[in-house]
Amino acid sequence: MDTTLIRRAAAILAAGLFIFILACVMMDKTSAFDDPIRYAFYELRSDGLTFIAKAITHTADKVFIIALCIILLIIPTTRIKFGLPLSAGALGVTIINQIIKHLIQRPRPEIAHLVSETGYSFPSGHSITSMFFYCLSIWLVRRYVTNKKARDVLTVILAIPMLLVGPTRIYLGVHYPTDVLAGWCLGFFIFAVVVEVIRVLSQRRAEGIGPNDRLSL
Repeated sequence: MDTTLIRRAAAILAAGLFIFILACVMMDKTSAFDDPIRYAFYELRSDGLTFIAKAITHTADKVFIIALCIILLIIPTTRIKFGLPLSAGALGVTIINQIIKHLIQRPRPEIAHLVSETGYSFPSGHSITSMFFYCLSIWLVRRYVTNKKARDVLTVILAIPMLLVGPTRIYLGVHYPTDVLAGWCLGFFIFAVVVEVIRVLSQRRAEGIGPNDRLSL
């Protein structure tokens, strides 16, 4: 199975879905989709679940992501393969997200927010960041880490915030479901673009440092 072809097709689909959601948001045609989902999430609220949701959502906070990037940039063995692409990509995602937010200017949901947030709602910055950062992290781990057990464990750990940060944003009351879905789509599309850039750069390296060069853990 050609994973590259699948990833490219998924990226095109994600871009198309993002454009569709964006059009619906601009026409104010999302309530029929958003309201049933978000109110179902609100019904689930409890002290224990709120604690878990907050813990998960913080894994996509700017401070947390910056700290991870700094660590990866400091360690010599992860600086080039992990630190640089993740840091540059995260910065790009943040810029793109802020531009779109200020262009669309969608207010946040009018319900009690369980975490403090400012700024506009669309798209969800945490959803974009978590999808891009952890999806790319998984791809890099699968590409460079040679130890199969370590590779599989890291993949599972990284998949948790990638998949769960978005729903926590709805649960915590700071985003609509369409904010999250659009964030996922945009985050995945940017991930796919960055992967293509990495692949091109890898092909241009010296022949002895091919794309299958990996780290041992």
